[in-house]
Amino acid sequence: MEVFTPPSAGLLSSPSKRAMMHPREAFRVPYGCRSRQAAFLPLEQPEDERAPSGQSSLSKKLRPPSRVNEVTPACPRGLEGPLQTGSGAELVHVVSVRPEEAWEEAKVRLFPALISPPLPASPPSADPNHVSMDLKHVPDPREQGWYLGLMAPNIKGPSFAWLDPSRLYCHPQAFQDCVEDLLKTFRGDPIDLVAGIDAMGFILGAAIAHTLKKGFLAIRKAGHLCVKTLSKPYKDYQAREKVMEMRADAISPGLRVLLVDQWVETGGTMRSAIHLVEEQGGLVAGIAAICVEDSEGGLWLKDHYKWAHCVPPQLMPQFNAHWLDSFQAFNPNQGPQ
Repeated sequence: MEVFTPPSAGLLSSPSKRAMMHPREAFRVPYGCRSRQAAFLPLEQPEDERAPSGQSSLSKKLRPPSRVNEVTPACPRGLEGPLQTGSGAELVHVVSVRPEEAWEEAKVRLFPALISPPLPASPPSADPNHVSMDLKHVPDPREQGWYLGLMAPNIKGPSFAWLDPSRLYCHPQAFQDCVEDLLKTFRGDPIDLVAGIDAMGFILGAAIAHTLKKGFLAIRKAGHLCVKTLSKPYKDYQAREKVMEMRADAISPGLRVLLVDQWVETGGTMRSAIHLVEEQGGLVAGIAAICVEDSEGGLWLKDHYKWAHCVPPQLMPQFNAHWLDSFQAFNPNQGPQ
């Protein structure tokens, strides 16, 4: 492909050269092209036809055609081939008729990278540290809590929770079964609103609200809501002092609210959310989480409110001990084996 060398700045800005242009050449085309009907791509001249030293051969020889489509008839439309213009007969290509055609063909010549075919997709990584997960396998039959084995253990140290429950959300059937298991306890109960607790409770809470066709209320950590709020201090599962907020206009007296969080370990976060609902006259229809542990706070909640979680009774000792048998078969790079 020939390399395009644009005309000099003096040629493009010269009033005398602009005056010679065809009247219909009043729109801008790709860089270096000054004509609506023609874009000139100078070719290399024979040695004997080049201008003397110190004189620009372009200054007198680049002229627009005297009429539209003044091209060599045998050449294809759009890049019609050499045309002799002016004295000295410098060869130029005329690029054609419609502006959109001129632009497409200029891209071919000037910017081949823009129209190059895309590179083939890279194959899956062969890196042994590449993390993958089987999102298709579903056991048959699906026993209660089968998806709990998808949860990942903590591999980063004591500043994190002891496991990652959100891994099961990646599996479509596991996520659906988790939501259905939580709702079994509340089927037929009067529920007006579902409230999810910041932040992971938003995922399960919104899914439950959608399933029940109810509204969803986000109970936030302090500092995120730009409206009038009610707040309540609490301690999280790591005994850190925090503040919880809820908008003041969402709950009216007598409204029945289902509270949802991802996990209940010490119960401090859930109790704070309960206080916010009840202080506005709302009624707690129940609490739901993947697991409500048998801690002091968790047992208090189970004694005072209707509750649901996904853990079968035979697995509760493992959850209370913060170690699941499924962790033994867990490969942090490839998931459960």
